[in-house]
Amino acid sequence: MDYSALKHSHAGLAYLSIMLFVIRFGLFYFAPHWRRNKLLKIVPHIIDTLLLVFAIMLCIQISQYPLTHHWLTAKVLALLAYIGFGVAAIKRASRPAFAGAVLSFGYMLGVAKTKSVLSWLVLL
Repeated sequence: MDYSALKHSHAGLAYLSIMLFVIRFGLFYFAPHWRRNKLLKIVPHIIDTLLLVFAIMLCIQISQYPLTHHWLTAKVLALLAYIGFGVAAIKRASRPAFAGAVLSFGYMLGVAKTKSVLSWLVLL
């Protein structure tokens, strides 16, 4: 797969992941009975696994790796924060955790776009 296809697949899966996270949080927060829906439990894991696979493939293709390139290290750390906040938001219906997850995603998006640990601040 060429670089452009990998990059666009990764980006598309990232947008799909955050959209599904927001929808799931809203459903679980306002209508807790949706927590039993098997599709809403399985699909996010499939999307996030594919997202990670494409991320690894991109790293290999562009020969840039976390711990070697600071912007990728920042993305990995932000991903860990996103996962932690996301799990707390979904399991506890926590609005502060939801906000933390969305902010972590926004930071990751800024790092991806700017290739800087400063994320969106580099544009100021």
